[in-house]
Amino acid sequence: MPPVPPNRLIIIPPSHYCEKARWALKLAGVPFTQEAHAPLFHAPAVRRAGGARSTPVLVTPDAVLKDSEEILAWLEERPEAAWRPYGGGALSPEERAAARAWEARLGRELGPHTRRFAYFHLLPLPRAASLECVIDGAPERERRWARLGWPLIRWVMRKTMRIDAAGAARSRERVDACFDEVAAALAANPAGGGERLVGRLLTAADLTFATLAAPVLLAPGYGARLPPDDALPAALLAEVARYRAHPAGRFALRVYEELARRAP
Repeated sequence: MPPVPPNRLIIIPPSHYCEKARWALKLAGVPFTQEAHAPLFHAPAVRRAGGARSTPVLVTPDAVLKDSEEILAWLEERPEAAWRPYGGGALSPEERAAARAWEARLGRELGPHTRRFAYFHLLPLPRAASLECVIDGAPERERRWARLGWPLIRWVMRKTMRIDAAGAARSRERVDACFDEVAAALAANPAGGGERLVGRLLTAADLTFATLAAPVLLAPGYGARLPPDDALPAALLAEVARYRAHPAGRFALRVYEELARRAP
């Protein structure tokens, strides 16, 4: 039997922050196992591992990394990493700082809003098209309890993430503004040829935008199960088409194509 990788990534299956960490580890060529948990059920596993309340958490032989930014910072320092999130020595100090700044800003200003907007449309779907995606890959015991408690889980998700019509409308505005800013930044970076936010290399900035934008793009290659198109409301499909046609949306989809080539 092959050896078990020493690094354990604790996730909630559909989380786009977990998606970011998963692709970063793949790009870096750092082996890991994935431990999926259903929403709410993830909290005890995270606490046992030494995290706080949220995912992703990466448990390594030497440290517990409590979010995606900590995981990418850890990868930057790994001597064996095949990809450096901030460019290693190939980028200038200013470019490295810019990549970190984009990552932090997108984590605060894009991630929560694409999540809220997507869940606003997805949570009302029939259970087979909503719950089953949320719990895909979780332990069977958690899946059984989640099916029984889905109305409560859905209520908690709406309450904690403020998922309602007014919140979704505000999030749509924030996502639109962020897409416009990213498109402008791509055009203003001649070194990247319109394909990079910072410098000429794929950095944490590009990966963060692509993965955190993925919920409104329903990005092909997304690492979690997504509902089939014929189960989705027409209003969401129209928004997905609009975001995919945006220059920043096209950029995110190209990043996903690159990820598939570089870290299948």
